Amino acid sequence: MSRSSLQPVLFFDFDNTLTEGDILDQVIERFSPDERWRDWEHAWAEGTLPARDCLRLQIENLRVTRETLFGFLSGVRVDPAFAEIVDWAKARGVNVNIVSDSFLPMIHHILMNNGIDVVPVYANDVGFAGDRLIPAFPFYDPACARSANAKARHLAPYANHRIIFAGDGHSDLDAALAADVVFAKSTLAKELAARAATFHPFETLEPVLEFLETQFSRSRYGDLRLV
Repeated sequence: MSRSSLQPVLFFDFDNTLTEGDILDQVIERFSPDERWRDWEHAWAEGTLPARDCLRLQIENLRVTRETLFGFLSGVRVDPAFAEIVDWAKARGVNVNIVSDSFLPMIHHILMNNGIDVVPVYANDVGFAGDRLIPAFPFYDPACARSANAKARHLAPYANHRIIFAGDGHSDLDAALAADVVFAKSTLAKELAARAATFHPFETLEPVLEFLETQFSRSRYGDLRLV
C-alpha cells in the first residue's frame, strides 16, 4: 500500500501557523523587564544555546500575572480556516494535533477564546507564582536541541498514517522532515528549500483546507478515499 492511500493525520505548529505572528515572542517582548531576552534569543539562533535553555531563561525573566497575561492573549485570533479544518477532520474521524514550543495554558486560552476546545495540544507547560512564571518542558529531548518540545516524537506513533504537517519555524524542521505532506512558510520554508525537500507554501491555512477537500473524500462506506 502506498503512503498516499493511508488514513491522514494532521499536525500543526501554533505560533505564526495558526496565528498571525509569533504570539510567544510578543509576550516575551511585552513583559520582559529588560533586554536580556534578546541576547538569549540571539544565542539560540546562533546555535550556542539550546531552545529549552533559551525559553527557560526568557520565561523565568518575565514579570506578569496570570490575569494580565491572559488579558493580553484574549485579543489573539486563530486563522478561521483552522476551525473549518477541525470540522472537516471531525466529520471524517481524522485526528488533528497541535505541536508547539509555546506553553499549554496560553495555547488553551487562545483556542477557547476562538471557540476551539477539542484539539489535543502537545506543548511546554508553565505555572504561575504571583508575577513569576515557572516553565516546564515535558517533551524535551537533548537530541532535538533546536526545539524545547521534540515535535517529531509526537508524529512517531502515526507511522501507519499519511502525516500532514504545517509549520513555520526552525523548531519545526524535524517534524517536517518526518511528515509525508508539508505546508511551510517563513524560516521552515527556507530550510526545506535549502535541503531540496518538497513542501507546499502557505500564508494562511486556506491551502491546507483546499488540499484536504480535494485530496480526500468520504466513500459510501464511511472511510476516506483519495479523490
